[in-house]
Amino acid sequence: MLAWPGFAVPPLRTFLAASLALCMASVAACAEDPAAPGDPDLVTLSTPAAAPLRRLLGRQYTRSVGYLLGDAARDAADPPEDSELNGFASIAASQLSMTAELVARYESSARAVAKAAVSDATRLTELVDCDPSKAGDAACYRSFVARLGRLAFRRPLATVEVDRYTNLAFEAALVHGTFESGLELVITSMLQAPSFLFQVELGEPAPGRSGVRALTGYELASRLSFLVLERTPSAELLDAAEKGELASPAEVRAWADELLHDPEARTAARSFFTELLVLDDLTSIAKDPALFPEFSPELAASMREETLSLVDHVLWDSEAPLTELVSRDTTYIDDSLASLYGAPEPPVAWQETSLAKKQGRRGVLTHASILARQAHAQSTSATYRGLFVMERFLCRTMPPPPPDVVTELPPSSAAPTLRDRLAVHEANPVCRACHETADTIGLALENFDAIGRWRKTENGAVIDASGDIAGLGSFADSAELATVLSESPELPHCLLRQMFRHATGHIEEKAEMRAIDAVFRSWQKKGLSYPALVRELAASDLFRHVGVHDGAPPDEVSP
Repeated sequence: MLAWPGFAVPPLRTFLAASLALCMASVAACAEDPAAPGDPDLVTLSTPAAAPLRRLLGRQYTRSVGYLLGDAARDAADPPEDSELNGFASIAASQLSMTAELVARYESSARAVAKAAVSDATRLTELVDCDPSKAGDAACYRSFVARLGRLAFRRPLATVEVDRYTNLAFEAALVHGTFESGLELVITSMLQAPSFLFQVELGEPAPGRSGVRALTGYELASRLSFLVLERTPSAELLDAAEKGELASPAEVRAWADELLHDPEARTAARSFFTELLVLDDLTSIAKDPALFPEFSPELAASMREETLSLVDHVLWDSEAPLTELVSRDTTYIDDSLASLYGAPEPPVAWQETSLAKKQGRRGVLTHASILARQAHAQSTSATYRGLFVMERFLCRTMPPPPPDVVTELPPSSAAPTLRDRLAVHEANPVCRACHETADTIGLALENFDAIGRWRKTENGAVIDASGDIAGLGSFADSAELATVLSESPELPHCLLRQMFRHATGHIEEKAEMRAIDAVFRSWQKKGLSYPALVRELAASDLFRHVGVHDGAPPDEVSP
């Protein structure tokens, strides 16, 4: 519990209980509200899932703090580390429960942020739009609370909330004798409130649609800002929500385009692709130093930068179709990567360059970042690499191995190449059922060792990198694999689904697939670029609506 002399702020769990009760009460109240006028552009395609209550990700928390309170406060922020579930931290944030350790971490972070914020005189002047007449200037506190609270909670504060936080500030000022002490307590308290820490998306009755609720303007502004910028929405976006300027697909699309021009959109996109491509822990993975003495955290950092530089180019510099992430035949390297790839040193690091065609390097699948991350410490792994392609680029899944299955492969003395060893392993029908799909994809990348170096042979035997993907086609090597993937609509369709999962915190349900297909068709017509993906997803019926939570009273549906 956050304790100050003479009074105390209820702990986060108390706020959570009150917030959830308020949420359910809001559902009941909204069910009796008159339905809003219908949207003539609305096409009813599916029933969306109910939006889960999910915590802000660590990077969303930190960027929101920076936007609200300045750079010093952002640097002091120390939120809990994110977990990952089904490929994304946002899904874990919607399913994993709050623990005592998380509560304590949020409290300590809030204290540090508040202290840094009130110590920043320049930023404090921007935050406090009045000149306090005394330490306990209630009117000045009230103005500060309403202003900061609207941005932090992504909605206007209710009168009772303004009163509560104003009283906290006033009491702190009486005890400590400074106006700043009241501001510090307000900031500390707000950053622990569920309305800041959680995205709450209850919606309101959608005209003519049973079991479907339209996100309110404020909820939609919040969902849109966290998708594009990974932070709380701006005052301008909240103003648009208040004026009803997020009511139509065209208006949402226009605002999405506006946010995409914010420099923070590049940073947010990098974060999404870092997560999608599993690059977060690249600098901490281990490789056998006897086999790979050149591997180091510094080299791993260069590997990651190569991939993210290509992401930047495809997304922003050229606004190319996202399929170019796997098909592009140019890349971005520095001296250390040039040495690894056997390429000439670039005149300037991280400029676009071509690599030797004989190596078949095309797109991110042949980047050392992914090749090294999806491998063992001493050897490659066709299974890891194949599963990576299946799950991240095709949205296909492989069942977990049966219990007590033998995972060891025969020694290289008996079977020199990984393909040979897997063939022996897959002679067992139990093993073959799981491995045959993933391994044939991963074997296309066997010309690259466990840190991404090119090789023609393994243990003196020539590597065979051919294979096929069910339903997509066959390939002779990694370059042809890139072609097969980039020419299939399954790849961009999966990337859309991955973005949807990240944006909503849940795996798409069967009832949502028709709507996702509609977004895909619209995105295809716009060229499959990243900005078009964001605009079409944000403007979609599925993004702007949610389902009804179990146990909530049914909506009264108007004709």
